[in-house]
Amino acid sequence: MQEPMKFNVEIADATGHSVVQMTQEELTHKAAAAQGTWVFVNDQMVSTNDLAEMNLDETSQIRLMPGLVGGQDAPRYVVHIADATGHSEVVMTQAELTDRAEAAKGTWVFVNDQMVSTSDLAEMTLEADSRIRLMPGLIGGSTAPTFVVQIADATGHSEVVMTQAELTKRAEGANGTWVFVNDQLVNTTELAEMALDAESRIRMVPGLVGGGLHF
Repeated sequence: MQEPMKFNVEIADATGHSVVQMTQEELTHKAAAAQGTWVFVNDQMVSTNDLAEMNLDETSQIRLMPGLVGGQDAPRYVVHIADATGHSEVVMTQAELTDRAEAAKGTWVFVNDQMVSTSDLAEMTLEADSRIRLMPGLIGGSTAPTFVVQIADATGHSEVVMTQAELTKRAEGANGTWVFVNDQLVNTTELAEMALDAESRIRMVPGLVGGGLHF
């Protein structure tokens, strides 16, 4: 009987990072064992519910970020998180929030409905009643077409690949967000039903903190 394939899994814990080999079944069990655990496959956040059925291969880059311990005296904040299953709430310190925001490319953080650069997040002054939302790049077996979206943020411009549903959700995630398709301003309420194609030029200008825009 052939033994199941094992994968190198990078695990973040209170002491830093370690690399452990485990099967897909062991990975799924470990991810589901602790509430608030995040799994990233090739820098994309994966729902623990979908993990058991994913097609992993030996080149897959897998990172596991359980609920972290240590630093219990640090202030903790309620963070609203969008994932493949919808939305959830996780309580974490500012350091944990920063680590998780930086763990996957394309992650967006909103504080009081303003988009915040992940590079500035660690130094921000957060309040106990700050409204914090985290929107990582999501996967989950979707075959929907993806589009290159140019995003203006506090550091300048970046490009993120996302589906139309992800684009719509992120545009609606912060008050004051502007979306331009082929240089035309688009109402976010109409974005989900638009006929986008691969050549569409899409730009997002969210309400920003931590500096002005540079066009």
